[in-house]
Amino acid sequence: MKPSARQSANGDFLSTPFVALPYDLLKNYADLGLHAHEMIMLLQILASGQIRGTTELSAQDLGDLCGMSSKEIMLCVERLVREGLLGIGERFDDLGAHVTYFDLQPLWQRLRGKPAPSATAQSRVWRQDPVTMFEEEFGRPLSALECDQIRTWLGSEGYPEWMVVEALRESVLANKYSFKYIDRVLFDWQRNQIKSRQDLDQYRQQHRDRIREAETRKRPATAQSGQNYKSNTAARGTSERTSESKESSRDERYANFYQLFPES
Repeated sequence: MKPSARQSANGDFLSTPFVALPYDLLKNYADLGLHAHEMIMLLQILASGQIRGTTELSAQDLGDLCGMSSKEIMLCVERLVREGLLGIGERFDDLGAHVTYFDLQPLWQRLRGKPAPSATAQSRVWRQDPVTMFEEEFGRPLSALECDQIRTWLGSEGYPEWMVVEALRESVLANKYSFKYIDRVLFDWQRNQIKSRQDLDQYRQQHRDRIREAETRKRPATAQSGQNYKSNTAARGTSERTSESKESSRDERYANFYQLFPES
C-alpha cells in the first residue's frame, strides 16, 4: 500500500524517537497536585529514561531542557519528593563515583491510587552536582581546568563531596572566590584530621573560641592604654595650668615695669 501524501511529508519527523506517556498521567496530573512546569520537568525525566536510557540529570541539564533555572528545578524537585511524587536514587558508577538519578516509581504508585511513601522512606535528598554549585556561587561557567580540579578533589585526593561543598561555603562567606583558597581550606581540614561533619563542627567551634580568647586578652591592654592616656592628659593639663599660673604671677610681678616702659 502506498503511503499517503501526509505521511510522506512528515516522514522525517515520524522517524525521530517518540516517548510513551501514560494517558492517565496527562489526564490527571492536575488532580495529583502537579503544576504545569512540574509536569514538563517530569516529562523530560521520563523522556531521558526512554531515549537516553538514564535519568541521571543535573539541575543545570534539566533546567536547560525545561527552560528553567537550576534553582527553580531544585525547588520543584524538593517539593515533588516531599509530596511523594518523585524519588531520588543513589548508586556508584563503573569508575566508583557517586551519582544520583531520578526515580519515577512514586509517581506511578500515585497514579495507581496508592498512598505516597512516608517521609522516612524518602530520606534521600537530591543534591546538586558540585560543578553546578560552583558555577552558581561563582556566577560564571567553570573552565575545563577548574572542573578537573573538582574531579581531583573528589577522586585522587579523596575528599568527600560534602567537604568540598563546605569548603566552597567557607570561601563564599570569606568573599574569596578562588580555587586556591578552597584548596588551602581543604588541606587545612585534612591536616587537622577532619573526617566527618561532627569533626568539622568541633574544629570551627574551637576556632571561634580561640578568636574570643584573643579578643578578651586584648581588652585589658586596651583599657590600660586608655587609662594611661587619661593620666598623661591629666598630667599635661596640670603642668599647663602650673605654667599658666607661673606666667600669670610673673606678669603681675613686672606689671610696674611694663607700665614704665610700654611697648612702642
